[in-house]
Amino acid sequence: MSTLEIERHVRYVNDSHGRSTDVLVPYKLFKELLELKTSMEIYEKPATQRSIKKAQRHVTDGKTRSFRTAGEALEWLRK
Repeated sequence: MSTLEIERHVRYVNDSHGRSTDVLVPYKLFKELLELKTSMEIYEKPATQRSIKKAQRHVTDGKTRSFRTAGEALEWLRK
């Protein structure tokens, strides 16, 4: 969901001075945002970042394999 779509779905709660204090969001949107936050927390972990950099080096160094099917990949992993 784009930021524009999110803006259209939220409702602001204002205090007596007209300042926004809270936001009401549909439950489905809340779940999507929560999943996104969880994904970002995983992505930001140092171990995840190290793994991504290592994988990028493997691609650059040509240390990858291509398979035509998932079965072919599984067969290679069993070796």
